Amino acid sequence: MAEVAPFRGLHYNPAKVAHFEEVVTPPYDVISPKEREAYGARHPFNMVHLILPQALPGDNLLNNRYTRAGALFRQWQRDGVLLRDPEPAFYYWETEFPHQGRTFTRRGLAALVRLEPLSSGIIKPHEQTFSAIKADRLELLKHSQAHFSPIFVLFPDKERLVLEEMRQDLPPEPLMAFRDSEGNWQRLFRVTSPPVLNSTHQAMLTWPLYIADGHHRYETALAYQKWLKQTYPPASPRAGFNYVLMYLANMYDPELVILMAHRLLGGPRLKHLDKDWLLGRLSEFFELTELSGSDPAAADYAAFLQESLDAAAGAQETTMLLQGFGQCRRLELRPGVRPRLLARQMHPALAQLDVAVLNFLIFEKILGLDAKAQDDPQTCKYTSKIPEALAALSRGDARLAFFLNPTRIEQVQEVAAAGLIMPRKSTFFYPKVPTGMILNPINPQEEIVLPDPSAK
Repeated sequence: MAEVAPFRGLHYNPAKVAHFEEVVTPPYDVISPKEREAYGARHPFNMVHLILPQALPGDNLLNNRYTRAGALFRQWQRDGVLLRDPEPAFYYWETEFPHQGRTFTRRGLAALVRLEPLSSGIIKPHEQTFSAIKADRLELLKHSQAHFSPIFVLFPDKERLVLEEMRQDLPPEPLMAFRDSEGNWQRLFRVTSPPVLNSTHQAMLTWPLYIADGHHRYETALAYQKWLKQTYPPASPRAGFNYVLMYLANMYDPELVILMAHRLLGGPRLKHLDKDWLLGRLSEFFELTELSGSDPAAADYAAFLQESLDAAAGAQETTMLLQGFGQCRRLELRPGVRPRLLARQMHPALAQLDVAVLNFLIFEKILGLDAKAQDDPQTCKYTSKIPEALAALSRGDARLAFFLNPTRIEQVQEVAAAGLIMPRKSTFFYPKVPTGMILNPINPQEEIVLPDPSAK
């Protein structure tokens, strides 16, 4: 079903960049303005100069942050900062990271995947997207003509054969191995064995792919494909713009970790929110219990909240925490609310999601926050880190914080398989796939070469 192809990856030249941790970054969407400044100062070849170019006074249609990023990218290639591999490859990728007191190793591969309309069911999304972000990414893609950040997708290999076969045929030395800015070990291997390329390609033809992270980038790639098809009508179906760079991991990998993107509400819409009114409305749908046992000012308060969430994980009814008005309350959905209200409004696969309960009952029904309001970063912010949410409340950047347990991988699969869309930021696959380890330059005149089916 999904056509997964090897490609001639573009990567940093170790003769020009001695320490990859100085140039590789997280994806653009999790880099704050302060972090953007820090990454930019770390190294002149840092990826942030390409993925988050800065606007300057006097910018116009001919000279702006997108045109400068494209020019800088081409300059790095001319100067040998970036090198392109001479033959197509899959790139086997290991990420070793700590989580909840143990070490995980997530395995995946970088490859090109043929773009398919989302209506085809071959590549399945599960989250809504923001139009402004897609417009920004499309302008960058038009001027750079490259995929800088791989889209994180999952494939359903129950037997776990694809990556294991690839792992058995790795070269002795990785293309790169380093500890990134988040403290995680990244190891990337170039795999060029014709039999492995072919067997991987053939195996992937039997499965759909599920987008885990990068919905905006996928829809942007579709828009770019449409634009270039109009510019190059005779282009081959194998033209580079008909494919997109992806990082593919196994949905059945026990080392796959999903976190929750907790919600922060604030801004003018909630400036005059009345505590008693809100608690009264919430009590119509939830059992409210004040949490005691830890001081909100204590250093271990974030850990206390996490323990409270963990204790509610797997509960029959949705349970979440509300931090606001100087207190924390546990909100447990009252029995009968789900079939009476939620199941009548949405598909059963969505009605089971904690985040759908939050969005429908609290954001929409109680607070009256429509899709536009939830798109507004002044009103609604997201973070996977409880300490960050508590700090935002302390600074007055938010009035309320809602903490939830993560969406489970089987829920993601059920929603995507049904052709449904989750609320924005329903999942946070951890850790994010770094940007800058392997890139894909796009040449409309260059065709993607598929593996030789006779290779055994």
